[in-house]
Amino acid sequence: MNEPFTHAIPILHTLHEHGHQAYFVGGAVRDVLLGREIGDIDIATDATPEMVESLFEKTVDVGKEHGTVIVLHDGGSYEVTTFRTESEYEDFRRPKEVAFITSLKEDLLRRDLTINAMAMDINGEIIDHVGGKQDIERKRIQTVGDPACRFQEDALRMMRAVRFLSQLGFELAAETAEAMKKDKHLLANISVERKKIEMEKLLKGRYCEQAMKVLISTKLYEELPGLKKERLQESFRSFPYYLLDGLEEVWGAVIHLLGLDEADAVPFLKEWKLSTKLLKDAVAISEYVDCDWDAEKMFEAGEHVLLSSLKITQLKHERRIFFDELEAAKRSYDALPIKKLQDLTISGKDLMAFRQKTSGKWIAEELDLVKKAVLQNRLENRKEAIEEWLTACDQQLEND
Repeated sequence: MNEPFTHAIPILHTLHEHGHQAYFVGGAVRDVLLGREIGDIDIATDATPEMVESLFEKTVDVGKEHGTVIVLHDGGSYEVTTFRTESEYEDFRRPKEVAFITSLKEDLLRRDLTINAMAMDINGEIIDHVGGKQDIERKRIQTVGDPACRFQEDALRMMRAVRFLSQLGFELAAETAEAMKKDKHLLANISVERKKIEMEKLLKGRYCEQAMKVLISTKLYEELPGLKKERLQESFRSFPYYLLDGLEEVWGAVIHLLGLDEADAVPFLKEWKLSTKLLKDAVAISEYVDCDWDAEKMFEAGEHVLLSSLKITQLKHERRIFFDELEAAKRSYDALPIKKLQDLTISGKDLMAFRQKTSGKWIAEELDLVKKAVLQNRLENRKEAIEEWLTACDQQLEND
């Protein structure tokens, strides 16, 4: 059994010793069968939340009303959830009530996708009542049971299904795709914040292009902020977003490839509920894609925007990242005589004293002239040298 599970086995042992069923469930079991890196370990049991709390020294209540308690054990945290069934859903996203049960099978049958609805016992045996293992072998994404019922329970499941297409490179079952076409309007009931999380995971998937085709064929994109069909060109759909790093790079690439200038990009990103910082960074990165770099532009952009926009430029044209080019750009940036205006050895206050003038717009204009001269290596960044240069400039103006 994989190492992440072995750390959690004592929790299963404790539950078993007190007469309870306990199994590993969900994404971790799926990823074992896929040979992927294991993430969070989730446990399902017939023990009630109160019973779980009584059996373990350190627990955190994160939703006892829905059956979930976090057990802290040996430096790790594990969600332990009671087997449950769910009543009809409110707002197409949450059940009106849950009922605790003692059947693992019934608990698994309430889940979203077959690949996420398997369990594994303490000996590593897979329990599969829904054909999840077969769907993994056939590389197929489909819901547990009737897809229309699953999507009407929680409409976000449509986005989750497409996100897994992007991450795994699987195909979407025909019945599941048809239900998406009919029920896509239900996504209007889901908050943008929840849709954004799934969209970001989708964009970062290795098989994003396949997922984009499904977003278009099912018309799910119509329920997502700002994604008009005429904007979804091949360059946007096929871009290898997974090779980028932070979300600011991903969203920077998105707005560039959608052809949005700053005036259109800002409201688009606000619709997606990006934080102020993430929005600002994404717009800055997008603006410098395909830039002809010189010292002044590097200074304006800063190191992070320089390297991020250069990556997007490379991927846009060559579909790969040239690390030697990135290293060369970084060396050029490091060699700049100044990285910010405050690095100048003369300040606005110094200029006022030197010119014997009061504050005004002239200070910013003069600092800009000095900055450009320093960046172009026409002027040494020394206060005395700058004052001499300004005096020489004055004399030249007088002579002209």
